[in-house]
Amino acid sequence: MKKLKLILTCVTTLLVLNACTFAHKPNTRYLSGNWQIHTLNGEPTPDASARIRFDPKTHQYFAYFGCNHISGTYHDSNHTLRLSRPAGINKLCANIEDERTGTGTLGFVDSWRIVNDNIGMRLQLLDKNNYVRVEARLVQETENKNK
Repeated sequence: MKKLKLILTCVTTLLVLNACTFAHKPNTRYLSGNWQIHTLNGEPTPDASARIRFDPKTHQYFAYFGCNHISGTYHDSNHTLRLSRPAGINKLCANIEDERTGTGTLGFVDSWRIVNDNIGMRLQLLDKNNYVRVEARLVQETENKNK
């Protein structure tokens, strides 16, 4: 009986620790979360404030490349991704070319994956040849509230 209690205690402890470890990570079965974009087409993003967010409840995406806040809808089926043409481009800015690069890159996106390695949790948006078109890092909740 004591062995059974010990085993149950150990299993419960492991389950609680595992739940705590993944408390601030997105569910990798679904495309979700707020991500800071670090690279576009393998090059560093010109604007450090570039972001993309996916809302799995409404199937909308929201992006910012340093000028306009854009949005659109998406369809995700087994990590195959279809993004609608972005809307919300209504003002010209000094860095409009950065935005055109960002929105143009989204047009090549065909699939997604989340990589969790020694660099951290990264979202990769890939084209049909599995080339990483967009790479972004998960923004923590405290960072979201400050933006």
